[in-house]
Amino acid sequence: MKLKRLLIAGAALAFAAFPAMAGELSFWHAYAGQQDKVDFINFALDEFAKKHPDIKLDVVAAEQSSYKTKLNTAMASGNPPDVFYTLPGGFLNAFVKGGQMYALDQDLAKDGWRESFLESAIAQTSKDGHTYAVPVDVDSVVFWYNKALFKEKGWETPKTYDELMALAEKIKADGIVPFSLGNKDSWPATFWFQYMEMRLKGSGVVASFVNGDAAATLGPEGEQAFTKVAELAKKEYFPTGFNGMSDQEANMLFLNGQAAMLLNGTWQIGASSDAPEGFELGFFAFPKVDGGKGDQSDVLAGVAASFGISEKAENKADAVTLLKFLSSPEVMTKYVELRKTMVTVKGATTEAAAGPVLYGISNDLMNSAGHLDSFYDTAMPPAATNIYYTSLQGALDGSVAPADAAKKLEDALKANK
Repeated sequence: MKLKRLLIAGAALAFAAFPAMAGELSFWHAYAGQQDKVDFINFALDEFAKKHPDIKLDVVAAEQSSYKTKLNTAMASGNPPDVFYTLPGGFLNAFVKGGQMYALDQDLAKDGWRESFLESAIAQTSKDGHTYAVPVDVDSVVFWYNKALFKEKGWETPKTYDELMALAEKIKADGIVPFSLGNKDSWPATFWFQYMEMRLKGSGVVASFVNGDAAATLGPEGEQAFTKVAELAKKEYFPTGFNGMSDQEANMLFLNGQAAMLLNGTWQIGASSDAPEGFELGFFAFPKVDGGKGDQSDVLAGVAASFGISEKAENKADAVTLLKFLSSPEVMTKYVELRKTMVTVKGATTEAAAGPVLYGISNDLMNSAGHLDSFYDTAMPPAATNIYYTSLQGALDGSVAPADAAKKLEDALKANK
């Protein structure tokens, strides 16, 4: 009888030494259909399985185009995945409003996890003082320039908007287009308007409308921003017929030396990979605007992806373990290496993984930015986005007065549709 009791006690000790299997988590992502995305998620999930064999993942993959519909359907039916990829801004906020997201605040407060992220990126996955997803990658917009052309002509990169305008006049006099722009699809010109609004008034303008702030306004700066962008077109600093030109056509003018500069996203690095021999891509920040009320170090940059946990997830501890792993420096540096995209984890966008240009943007601009202001057109509700596009195109071609463009946009944002 004593031997039996000893065997039972020994079995109990052995059981305590080896915890039970933690169970299974459903995990959905949108990294299907594009090789660099597939390579990344395969690496991440394989490494997670090695380090956490006690956590089994039921993985569902979809392409970006169909993922949003799939996730919306699952959330609406009350059968959400435990851990999932989500877009920041309005898409995530709809789930937050419905009480479907687990708030990560207490978990982020432990072991310096929150401090590992760019705070300005965390802000894009937070609402009403709570964080509901961890940001993964980020695209930013900067001025790109042809280094070889600038060196040949003796041009200096500008630090102020007045210097930029003086440079544009000099370039135009030389028979070269100052700023390449192909606005056929409406979004390329939005970078000009948004940066002007950011420099003149400050970041977070559109976010305040989307978040239902009753005091939200473009202010007089909205009309000023439309006016300044319209002036660029009047002065013929853009290519002839730019409103009917594609972004790809504008890119070719830039790469072939027919245009000196281009205001575009960090995807320009990939778009410049087939440039003619001798072309060298350089970048500089959108210049300071004298008298502007905004933080002049702010960068137009949007968190492109994030991961969150469902409020209904039964095993939140393991779900957090998965999020911590996906956002670890090791995994995020591999993300940069495979996808050539900046990430939101401090120190993970290394020069070796990113290359010198992307590393320079991350290290010199993003880390020192007062705020990252997410893309207006993706943050706005659909109807407002359409008004934004048409008003800006109208201001550029002279068919809509800047004051009218600003009023139309503000009215659309207040309608929040």
